[in-house]
This record gives sequence, C-alpha cells and structure tokens, in this order.
Amino acid sequence: MAPWPKSRAAAIGLLAALSLSTPLRALFTFSDGTDHLFVTGSASVAYDSNIFAHNGGDGDTISSAGVVLEYTRHAGLIAVDATLAANASRFGNNTTQNFNNPSFMSEFKKAEGRTTGSFVVGVFRQSEADALANLRTESWNYNADLNFKYPVIERYSFAGHLDYTDRNYVHTDMLADLRTYTAGTDLLYAVDSGRNLLAGYQYRRENTSENSSFADQSFTVGVSGRVYSKVTGSLRAGYQVRSPLGATTDGGYRGLTASAELTCSMTKQLMVSLRLSKDVNVTADNQSTNSLSSGLAADYTLNDRLSVTGNLGAGQSDFLSAASAGRHDTYFTWGTSLKYKVNDHLDSSLAYTYDENWSTLSYSDFTRHIVTLTLSSRW
Repeated sequence: MAPWPKSRAAAIGLLAALSLSTPLRALFTFSDGTDHLFVTGSASVAYDSNIFAHNGGDGDTISSAGVVLEYTRHAGLIAVDATLAANASRFGNNTTQNFNNPSFMSEFKKAEGRTTGSFVVGVFRQSEADALANLRTESWNYNADLNFKYPVIERYSFAGHLDYTDRNYVHTDMLADLRTYTAGTDLLYAVDSGRNLLAGYQYRRENTSENSSFADQSFTVGVSGRVYSKVTGSLRAGYQVRSPLGATTDGGYRGLTASAELTCSMTKQLMVSLRLSKDVNVTADNQSTNSLSSGLAADYTLNDRLSVTGNLGAGQSDFLSAASAGRHDTYFTWGTSLKYKVNDHLDSSLAYTYDENWSTLSYSDFTRHIVTLTLSSRW
C-alpha cells in the first residue's frame, strides 16, 4: 500500500493545479476520431514560508511554468493514455533550488473480455520539501505497474498486481536511493454488481543504496466498489510483518496495516473524499517509520464557473531505526482553494495551505504557509 506523501503541502498544491484541467474538445483529433491530443499550459506564482520544512527554514517566492501533452486512444481491445510534461520553477532568493522537471507516463488498459487489467510505466523528476528528512530533495523516479483481474466461477474472481519503483536522489550522497518490488493478490467475492468483499496477501521487498533491505508481508480483508450507500472506493485492514534483512536490525515491525480511499457524492454540487494509510516506510535518509496518515477533502461547485475546495489532514510517524533515538512526529494540515473558470480554455485558482509538524526532535518542529496563484489553459 502506497504511503501518504510526507511533503503534504507540495502534494496538495500539485493536486490543486492538476484539477484545473477539465475535459473539452481535443486540440487534434485523428484516426476517424479515436485518437485525441490535448495540450495544457500553466503558470503560477507562490509564496512558501518554509521551503526546507524544518525549524527556522527560509521562506521564498517561487515562479513556475509548465506544459502537458496528453494523448488518448480508446479504440480496439487496448486503450492507450500517455502524458508528456515539463515543469520549471525559479526561486526568488534561494536560486540554487531552481529546478526543471520532466515526466512521462503511459497506460495500456484492457477493459473487456474475460481477463481485464492495465499496465502503467512512467518516469518523472521530482523536487520537494521532505517533512521527515527536513530538507529539499531532488530525485528521478521510475515505476512500472501491472494489474489484472480474472473471474473464476460465478461470484468469485482473482485480482493481482506486480509493481516496481526506483527512486534515485541527485546532487547528494547523503540520501538513500530506494528500489521496491511488490507482488500481491486478492480473492474477491461479488456481493452484488457494485460491491466486492476481498481477502488479500502482499509481499514487498525494499532495497536501499545504504545496503539495508526489508521484506514486508501483509494479510488484509476489506471491501471495494460501493462500500456503503453513496460511498464508493476501497477499504481494507489487516496484519503486517516487516523483517529486516542482511546486517541491519532496524525497522522490524509487527502490527496493524490499513488503507482506505473513499468518495461520496453528497449532492450534485458537493463531493467528499477520505484517504487513510497505515504502513511502514523508508525515509530519504534511510530510516524506517511506522506511519499513520489521514486526509479529508471536499469540493463544492457553486456554478459552472466557480468552485471551492477544502481539505484537512493529520497523522504521525514513529521512527523504528535505532539511530533515530525514538523520534516521534505528529502533523496537521489544512487548506482551501477558490477556482474560477474564465472561459472554455482558461482556468484560474487561488490556494492556501497551512502545515504544522510537532516532533521530539526540535529541528523537525516547524510551521509552513503556502499561497499559490495559478493560471491554466487547456486545448
């Protein structure tokens, strides 16, 4: 199960920017209308009061510009979606933190036939403030994910996934690269056409560039699809065993693991979503953490042009490594944004995020305020 991003304000800001893109007529349509190409350009200016996410961190103004090319083909047995993007950001005072980040993602999806599934492959460069390592990091990230579902008899089916991720930090020898291999399977029982009960097993192997390795096994049960009434998504909980491998004795864990991604359409205008994660992870500075994170978001559409979003988040991280001396972090975050659609091709948003972290390590006690103004045009 994927961990909740610890650069919480950056993640929320990215989601707010992406949500400006709304479906419309493609810039180019070809192959008898089955292939579409969209182009999105964006520009933003932000003030971040703590760009390094640590006690006493500097504030700065950040100007950014980006372009996204989206290709879709939904015809035949396999649907294809691909995205090529580039983003450049410039800091007002801390110019050594300037970055240019490209990314690429492609998905091949089979939605019909007895066996269904998808294959996703991607690469992206990421620059962010890491709230657990308490510094800004830059990394190249590579991922490949295979998901499939196969019906067995009547109400029973199997689902499975194979995942690979590789995170490589640049411009520093202080941080630990992380390579992760994951394999999992679920047995699903269809209660009705919209709800499945599930029982699953997952194995995960993590290897760092600091010669530490960990093996995770988790056993979970849960429900997916229509969880309850208008609530859809997935909810699962179970037992996790984490075993350090090799010379290291740090990072062992036995206990609860859980995840939830739920959405509810309260009214035609109001959408509410909840996310929860309880998992064991490896930080950028090669420390194991037992982390609990949660987030609640609401999106209210006032009219065709104007909408308001809000979010709350909270969680904690217990450091398992002996070198961390029992460090414990707790965080709280909230934010809001106002989105205004100028016309069919131009969107704007004004967003604010507040982030606070309390830690037994004084250097990791910090507050952070981010204000971002964004313009986005999609064709």
